[in-house]
Amino acid sequence: MISCAVTGSADTPGRNPAVPVTPEQIANSCLDAAKAGAAIVHIHVRDPATGRPSMSIDLYRDVVERIRARNKSLVIN
Repeated sequence: MISCAVTGSADTPGRNPAVPVTPEQIANSCLDAAKAGAAIVHIHVRDPATGRPSMSIDLYRDVVERIRARNKSLVIN
């Protein structure tokens, strides 16, 4: 199985501008990874205003809902 950590754990947009920050960007990166063959996506959410890591359940919910709207079988870790 291929697993993809789309946001990394320590990467920030300042270090790499390709790191997704918003729930929409994170969900789209997950869906792109699935199209490329990933069976599992590992996510961390970020505060959209600052790009800093967040533990906001609302941000996690937003990402998961966006993924599930387009892919019901992708494993989210």
